[in-house]
Amino acid sequence: MIVLSAANSWDDRRMADAQLALALSRHADVLYVDPPRSLHRARLGWVRPGLARLSPEGLPGISRAPVAAANRRLIARQVTRALRRFESSATALVEANLLSPVLGLADLGRTVYWAQDDFVAMAPLVGVDPRIFAANHERLIREASLIVAANPAVAASITAATGRDVQLIPFGCDAALFNRTAPAAATGTAGGLAVLMGTLNERLDLGLLTAVADSGARLRIIGPCSPRGAPPGLAGLVSRASVEWLGERAFADLPRLLAGASVGLVPYTHSAFNEASFPLKTLEYLAAGLPVVATDLPAVRWLAAPDVHVADDAALFAKTVRTLLDVTPAEAEQTRERARATAQQHTWAERAKRFADLLG
Repeated sequence: MIVLSAANSWDDRRMADAQLALALSRHADVLYVDPPRSLHRARLGWVRPGLARLSPEGLPGISRAPVAAANRRLIARQVTRALRRFESSATALVEANLLSPVLGLADLGRTVYWAQDDFVAMAPLVGVDPRIFAANHERLIREASLIVAANPAVAASITAATGRDVQLIPFGCDAALFNRTAPAAATGTAGGLAVLMGTLNERLDLGLLTAVADSGARLRIIGPCSPRGAPPGLAGLVSRASVEWLGERAFADLPRLLAGASVGLVPYTHSAFNEASFPLKTLEYLAAGLPVVATDLPAVRWLAAPDVHVADDAALFAKTVRTLLDVTPAEAEQTRERARATAQQHTWAERAKRFADLLG
């Protein structure tokens, strides 16, 4: 059984951890381990054949260093008990939980540090002392038998700092799900629809979105506001008649909500965290048949996809969106076919196969 110690709860279904676990479970049994929760009874059960979930109990104050260290030991014991319950042993551990990693605390087979993002840069965004993430990051690099990075910037930084070999396996997409997206009913008309999906937080450059709205495009925004509050300028943007904010929606509903759009947006700032992230939405837009306009991030450059257009300043961003909205129906159909073909090369099934090959 492969143990995947996740950075995100299984309930956050659209996150990379859950999607990789689902794809990996086609190669071997997987035990998905949520981050710990305090005041919560541990739960263990099968999500589907081949994929089980452990929701472990933890101590209150999980973002404090002494508690995070204690929770590591508690989770390791709960993982060991879970494996006994399943009368199984671990063949490998994929460690992605930088707050309470269990790597090194139990015999869980071959150990893999899955470096998803620059968690040290992310720490202020989630209210965690960056020293906790930094210490665990360094420990996992030392102790893991294999390191896998989800972003070229993260891979390069680890190799530069330590000399260790790092395998690059970026995030993937559920191409089959997003392939259900219906195409836009018409193109080449004023007020064409651009779409943004994802959490609305300080990672976004609202100046780029405002420029898109100013260009005459209609804008559909799908996603919740960050628990830390709305980014400055959001209220004014969503109050416009041409802007539709749908709020949080189920992952399975996204293809339907992308229907009618002609371009997907990735308007990220150049923060340290964004530079070392891999925006899932980029591939999901392509799988839906949409061209993408994105800011110049290492992950975007790595994709080198013909239908991912890079634009950093507001004027160029809006102009690029406007150009893509004004294509002919025949050009739009060619783009849809090409974008979907690109996404098929970057599915979670392909990513899971690479993980499975590395794990033996």
